Parts: sequence; structure tokens; C-alpha cells
Amino acid sequence: MSDNYSYSRPYGEAAFKIALEDNSLESWSENLELLSDVISDPKMTDILSDPKINDEVSLNFLSSFLNDSKDANLANFLSLLIKTKRVCYMKEITEIFNSLKFKHNNVRIVEVESAHAIAPDQLESLISLLKEKYKTDVKAELTINKELIAGIKIKSNNEVIDLTTKNRLDQMRQQLII
Repeated sequence: MSDNYSYSRPYGEAAFKIALEDNSLESWSENLELLSDVISDPKMTDILSDPKINDEVSLNFLSSFLNDSKDANLANFLSLLIKTKRVCYMKEITEIFNSLKFKHNNVRIVEVESAHAIAPDQLESLISLLKEKYKTDVKAELTINKELIAGIKIKSNNEVIDLTTKNRLDQMRQQLII
């Protein structure tokens, strides 16, 4: 999986630079997300990797999914990905692009894992606490994981704050074993 990111990094960085120069970060982000969703389908990957389908047909087909199909830079970028057979790395390219976009906009991505659904007011309260802690804007990505039993786990960059019942039980189990 790390090889995919190695192959994708130059393309993600190039896309970011082009979008930044064109002042179209949001448009590029939306289109890359859309293409990533389309290309992540295994049937779509099979179609795009079929040697019987030429690059022009693939480009026209993928361009039909774009919000702004008249963006020449985006079309050229997509054409380059198709020609170099890197279009299958769209998910990783999109993740690298968004990471650079969030860093540029001074936004920190925080993964919040909870055993149960979090009420909107609780999530807003958590986000405001995290904004205060990190001194930056925060974008929270919420996932539900029933295995946590109760509580929340917060991941940001290389930091993990684990306030889950499962973690506490694991710690107690380790103390009893020793």
C-alpha cells in the first residue's frame, strides 16, 4: 500500500500546485473525490485497464463524471494519469491532494471513533475543544465502532487519545497479567 502512495505523491502534489495556481482548490477537490469514487469500483478498474479501450475513450468517459468538464488543466491532468497508467491510484492521489489542501488552509483532520452515534451538539463541543487544543481549524471524520463498547477514540496526525471502555479494560487486563 505504501508503494501506491509513493507512485501517487508526485501526481497529488502536481494537482495541488495546479489547483492553487488556478485558485480552484475546492473544484479540484470535488472532482478528484468524484473520480476516486468512480474509479474505486472494481468493474471500472477492469474497464480502464482493458487494452482494447484507447486512452481517448477512457478520457472522454471519465470526463463525463466531472462537475467542470471544461477545465483544461483538469482534463490534461486526467489525460496524463490515463497515459501513464496511474489513474488506478486516484484514491491515493485524492488523499494526498486533500492533505495538502487542508495543510494549506490550516485545517487539522481529526478521526473520531465512537461506539455510538454522537449528537450534533456533542460533536460541535468536541470540535471546539479540539480547535482550542490545536490552535487551528478542525475537520472531524466520525466513524462508529461497536467494539469500543463506550467512549471515543480521537486520532490526529501521530497522536491518539483513547477514552474508550475497551481501552480501559485492556489496560486492566494487562495489569492483572503482570
